[in-house]
Amino acid sequence: MTVSSSLQRVDNNLQDILCAIDTLINYLMRIKTDDYFKKFYEGIRADAKLLTDEPILPRIRKPPSRFDFLSSATHYENVYESYRHQYFDIINKILNFLDLRFNQSVFPVLCKVEKLLLLAANGMKDDDIICLNDINEFLIDDIHVERLQHELPMLSDNFSSINNEKNLGIKQITKISTICQLLNTYQIGKTMFHEYNKLLLLYLTIPITTATAERSFSAPNRIKTYLRCTMTQHRLNHVIIPHIHKEKLDQLDLNKICSDFISKNESRKAFFGHE
Repeated sequence: MTVSSSLQRVDNNLQDILCAIDTLINYLMRIKTDDYFKKFYEGIRADAKLLTDEPILPRIRKPPSRFDFLSSATHYENVYESYRHQYFDIINKILNFLDLRFNQSVFPVLCKVEKLLLLAANGMKDDDIICLNDINEFLIDDIHVERLQHELPMLSDNFSSINNEKNLGIKQITKISTICQLLNTYQIGKTMFHEYNKLLLLYLTIPITTATAERSFSAPNRIKTYLRCTMTQHRLNHVIIPHIHKEKLDQLDLNKICSDFISKNESRKAFFGHE
């Protein structure tokens, strides 16, 4: 649960996520031993002694003849062996899913792209320009490489001037979110470093985790209830966006929005009044 919550933070970068996954895998491998399970099992039994009865094996039931494949199901001699099998089976499934999700071929390339973005933000050396050759497959058909090479040496100077002017106190840029904040300070930065900004946008479009997608798919269950079954897709799209991004919606000035709405029409001015 702790790792899942950490992965869904907005300001995460790829290195943070992979580090968290490696930590989780190392922990699971460490507890995947008979000695650890024995301590875990005895601890659970001691805690549950006053709460419930002693665990027992379920009664063995003969499967119907049409389910011949169940006839070879494993039968355990005692409760300990039954729970031991479930314990190791769950850990193996978690490890398999983590390997399937986070050992994809795109992640090594994204790590190199992230490294290049951070190197450029902190001031690249002449030797670091070679890093572009490692991400050619990511740049092809989207980024003008020659222009990007001219933009990278100037980027750190631009960020330093913004840092000093706004008194941000940034000593070293270690997060992609910090780069986004600096680029969004002045619109001219996105124009001057057009190819770098495009590379950053391409990097951000790659879904590392699926938290945003999960929130999007679960939102209709709360919004389009059976009382709102006649809601059209067009209206549903507009309702879901503020529902997901509630923190931005709370920052809006409702009085200003009402005033703008009233001022658009003469009949509204007459009905609601207009200052």
